[in-house]
Amino acid sequence: MRENTMDKSGKTLLRLLDIAINGNVKEIDNNVDWRNVLILAQKQGVRGLAYEALELLKQEDADCTCFPDRTTLMQWYAQTAFVEKMFAQHVALAKDVVELWKQHGIRTVVFKGLAHSRYYPKPEHREFGDFDCYLIDAYGECAYRQGNEVARKKGLMVDDGWYKHSHIAYKKLIIENHQYFTSARRGGTDLALHKYIVEAIGNGSKLERLDGTEIYVLPVEAEGLFMLYHSLTHFLVEGINLRHFVDWACWIKTNQDKVEWKEFYSLCKRFRLDGFADVLNTIAVKYLGVELNDKRIFADSEFAERTIESALYDDTSIYNRGKGQWYQRLHVIGNAFRYSWKYRDVAHYSMIGYVWQFVYGFLRRKE
Repeated sequence: MRENTMDKSGKTLLRLLDIAINGNVKEIDNNVDWRNVLILAQKQGVRGLAYEALELLKQEDADCTCFPDRTTLMQWYAQTAFVEKMFAQHVALAKDVVELWKQHGIRTVVFKGLAHSRYYPKPEHREFGDFDCYLIDAYGECAYRQGNEVARKKGLMVDDGWYKHSHIAYKKLIIENHQYFTSARRGGTDLALHKYIVEAIGNGSKLERLDGTEIYVLPVEAEGLFMLYHSLTHFLVEGINLRHFVDWACWIKTNQDKVEWKEFYSLCKRFRLDGFADVLNTIAVKYLGVELNDKRIFADSEFAERTIESALYDDTSIYNRGKGQWYQRLHVIGNAFRYSWKYRDVAHYSMIGYVWQFVYGFLRRKE
């Protein structure tokens, strides 16, 4: 039997996230290393959300013996204020670019960070970096190239050297203008899922917008499938963090009554996401306190805790190490062999086949 390795700091951070997501104060253990919890929250991309829990605990006059010291609390507050500032800045810059595209008949569909934030208790506490979008014209056709051209004519730096998406730099915001939602060049379920999402968007006439913006969001089922796909890719390839689990917990808490689960699970199975859906549901219920009222939703994966521990402790991150592309590529391959249980037990993929797709991309397509 595998030994339990989650330490007190990890358990405390999960408890804080549970409190913030559900608005229910729960007991915190004594003798917590709060400085370490703050560092962990920052690393896991959830410091603002965790601070919400501390505010709730303070409002309920929580036992001061299990509360951060004044210095740590002030540092946490400062970091949360920074998250809020960056969120506001990114939203303002994103609105500028969206308005520019709108003037040229292009509509912007956002996914990932900003789209996920609307499910959080306080959206401004959802940390995100890039602005990931998919552009459509008046007929719902992909406007990837038109969007790049409009940005260039406006004087923005555009790098469209990769097939999946371009990078557009606007002041302090990096925009990923996607031609594909998935790694569609692999074919198979990756391409099939991309096509499904495009079909779900249709001509764009039924898409909802983020409040107070001209920014559109995906239909709820397509959004859920993309979240699963994106998080699973992080889990298998480049490292996952608690923010991915929180995204899913907030999504399912908000949307569980809007989804036809029999059909949704059929789609999950079609796109080979059913195993990971069970893992994320189990984490949402067992570790993040989400209450599910539909008995058709599975939340019984035996790999949930191991997946959390992977996020907390595995050295899987391949980016921001300053060691170049070949280090990143070799680290991807090393991760696959070192953590082969992820492929075998969770994703139900062939690890060798999955790695070969990356190797082929490195050697033949310079990806």
